[in-house]
Amino acid sequence: MTRLSVIMPTHNARATLPRALAALADQDLERDVFEVLVLDDGSTDGSGDLAETMRAVLPLRVVRQPNRGISAARNLGAAQARGEVFLFLDADVFARPTLLRLHLRHYSDAAALLAVQGRTTADPATLTTPFMRTSNLMPDFTIRRRLNFSPYHVIGRNFSVSRTAFQAAGAFDEGFQGYGLDDVEFAIRVQRAGGVIRYEPDALGLHHHPLSIEAAAARQRLNGRAAVRLWRKYGRSLRFGIRYEVHPLFFPLKWFVFRSGIVTRALTAIRPWAERHHRELILNEIYNHLLWQGYHEGVGDALRDRDTTPSPQDQSA
Repeated sequence: MTRLSVIMPTHNARATLPRALAALADQDLERDVFEVLVLDDGSTDGSGDLAETMRAVLPLRVVRQPNRGISAARNLGAAQARGEVFLFLDADVFARPTLLRLHLRHYSDAAALLAVQGRTTADPATLTTPFMRTSNLMPDFTIRRRLNFSPYHVIGRNFSVSRTAFQAAGAFDEGFQGYGLDDVEFAIRVQRAGGVIRYEPDALGLHHHPLSIEAAAARQRLNGRAAVRLWRKYGRSLRFGIRYEVHPLFFPLKWFVFRSGIVTRALTAIRPWAERHHRELILNEIYNHLLWQGYHEGVGDALRDRDTTPSPQDQSA
């Protein structure tokens, strides 16, 4: 009996998909307990055909759709899944051999309104540039409660949910086009439907997604737009407005720091020196500023133009 459906959206992920699927073939879980659904979201690099070659070693199905974005791919995967638990795993996450079993052990009651957040760390092979090394330099001091995990900390690339909880919350909101917060917004609805979210840090995957600071800042612009959409969806609440720094009371300070260019020009001027001399603590501050600048540019864009949304292709930016 299939208990667990691994739902893996992919859009032009040929570089990482073989290793991601090979990691699933190496799981310490019986093959008749789980299935793998690869959701080919309009790939043009042959990702879907490549996934088909793994059917000899995995209980795998490939489902194809036009490029509609990651939320639509996840929803299609849930509609096609046979398991009582859905595990959303991205095509650039390489699961440790125990990942599936450690997710599944939480679901002793198939009818439970339950979700589980796994953990990902950067693949060491990606730590080859100043930005990638620096972005993984500082320890993560975020408090994550294991039995009552906050929906605001949910990351959809290694996240499971019971079929019951998925149906109670409703599908992922496909209106979140582009990078950011579709997973958080879904988790908020899981919790509001009475569901519990747990944290399982031992359900570990390596995230192979090297980025330049420029690409990361572009993703943060999309994240800023998504934050405005989330704020509006929930009635422009003060709580969301403050959490995501989109409330108008933030505008004067954020404009000066991130939009006026005064601080940015100063930090950009010393960036080449800091990179050349490997001053990682200084680079950490510079890169953080550039990421937040991208985020607040996205916030500003969304607040000025509520009708403009990125295309689904931007979701893999």
